[in-house]
Amino acid sequence: MKAIKISATVFLALMGLAFAKVGIEALTNPQAVLANVGIELNNSSALSSMRAVYGGMHLVFGLFCFWGAYKMRREALGLVTLYTIGFVAGRLSGIVADGSPNAFVSQWLVTESISLAIAAFLLFKLWKQE
Repeated sequence: MKAIKISATVFLALMGLAFAKVGIEALTNPQAVLANVGIELNNSSALSSMRAVYGGMHLVFGLFCFWGAYKMRREALGLVTLYTIGFVAGRLSGIVADGSPNAFVSQWLVTESISLAIAAFLLFKLWKQE
């Protein structure tokens, strides 16, 4: 029981770091973040939208994961599970509709799939304990 709580805390802290890193990078330089997938942000609306989604939202998700690691593990794991389900489903539907993505996107699909499996497993284990 204690091992699951420790594992969840460590996992959420790592997810918090990942989310916060993306958030800070996108807030400060959204073009650099989106250049990895070939997106050119060429107007203030595009820059603002990417700062909001990849910057602000990811930073807040990261902060929630940090807080959730100690105060609301199940809720934070639920957020990570839903987030990664969305990304994996979106990326898989993109592969079906558009073909294989570049190596950067493929690497993220693997990372998000592993994160989904870990988050769902830890969430299930925490629910089972109560």
